[in-house]
Amino acid sequence: MKLNYRDKIILGALLAFVILLAGFFLLIKPKYTAIKDDKAALTKAEQERDDVDAKISEIKPLQERIKKTYDDTVTLTNDFVAYNDMYNARKVDQYMQHFAEDNEVKILNLNATDVGSGSVDYYYFTPTFVGDDLLKAADLNGDRQAANAELSAESDSLKDRTKENILSSNYTIAVTGTRENIWNYLKAIEDQDKTIIINNVSLNGIIISPEQYEKQADFLGVELSDEEKEMLEDDAEVSAQFTITLYSVYDLSEPNVEAD
Repeated sequence: MKLNYRDKIILGALLAFVILLAGFFLLIKPKYTAIKDDKAALTKAEQERDDVDAKISEIKPLQERIKKTYDDTVTLTNDFVAYNDMYNARKVDQYMQHFAEDNEVKILNLNATDVGSGSVDYYYFTPTFVGDDLLKAADLNGDRQAANAELSAESDSLKDRTKENILSSNYTIAVTGTRENIWNYLKAIEDQDKTIIINNVSLNGIIISPEQYEKQADFLGVELSDEEKEMLEDDAEVSAQFTITLYSVYDLSEPNVEAD
């Protein structure tokens, strides 16, 4: 079939259109679809990146809060006797020994217990209101009751607070020494910076105030016995017994807040 010039032009144009159409479907459309998918993936990746950056920005403050909590806990636990210093009766005896040696009191006998579970009482003052019923009757404006409630607020709060369990060990010791040495022994335990509480004190042959004792005897016209005179001497040997409780807590493991 012989084509004239016009038919050739039409056929050429049709062929070019077919080639363009085929190129669109075979090359351009897949590439367009790929670009569109890549843009969607990029948007998702950017969102995920923003989410990760937001979480990363929260890590440093969280690390600092964890570290501060740990440091605060260490500060609190430092107020207690270290567990390694009192985990059994022998360690308790070793820990308390220097108080007697430093203050030159002689140990007559002692008994220490292994560490166990205990609790520390809250120490507080409970006010007493004399004639409270009469005051309430006269307290027309409620001012007195409000003042009493304010004074009692601390004791009321601590009285109802639950006592937490804690590690503890009891140490009972009988010592002998001069009156001054006995006082110094008590003072040394009181002044040390760990949670050690003297629960009971029993003094034998100790006159608390010799000057007052002598004045009272003179006033009553009573002659002091030889034993009493010896007790008044500064270097008189006297004895005392103390019941002491040592308290401890487990150390908190230091948290690892640094990223690996």
